[in-house]
Amino acid sequence: MSAFSLLWKSILRSSLWVKESKETRLLWVAMLADRDSEGIVRTSLVGLADMAKITPDECREALNVLLSPDPDDTSKVEEGRRLRVVPGGWQIVNHDMYRFSTEAKREFWRNQKAEQRAKEKMTPEERAIYDKAKKQEYARRKKQVAKDGALQGAREAMGEGLAEAHDQAQEYHKARTNGKRRKAEPNGEHVPGD
Repeated sequence: MSAFSLLWKSILRSSLWVKESKETRLLWVAMLADRDSEGIVRTSLVGLADMAKITPDECREALNVLLSPDPDDTSKVEEGRRLRVVPGGWQIVNHDMYRFSTEAKREFWRNQKAEQRAKEKMTPEERAIYDKAKKQEYARRKKQVAKDGALQGAREAMGEGLAEAHDQAQEYHKARTNGKRRKAEPNGEHVPGD
């Protein structure tokens, strides 16, 4: 089955991208692209190395990094481990984040389009009844989400993770520039500020 994988822009400032080798980064992106709906990459080590275009030894080293705890990982899921070993391959630990973002959106748009087609075939009276029922269902769901607090909890967790990643990126940038601001010359080149 053909599929696509979501790749967040924040990966460029992640601890994996900043600290790890290019082979580890290549392997990680290849695994994100090849995972199934359960977050599992089913292949051998040699197949995985070929998929990422790295040597089997580099693949083994990169897997050790991805299977190990990372204290700087912002998700804090399983101590920052990105992979776990499963029969027949490896599973991406926080694949639900990627799965929700892609499969749930696809399902949502499929349902929206089906509802739109059905609505186009309705009489004005049927449409009014349908719209009233949808509003009632929406109100019921909104109460349920508020009651569970699940959505708010997820937003807060994601916000904290993004804020922490932003702070880490700023610290990293300060360390690289020795805390000096950079200003642009008229020709577009950057020079250290005063």
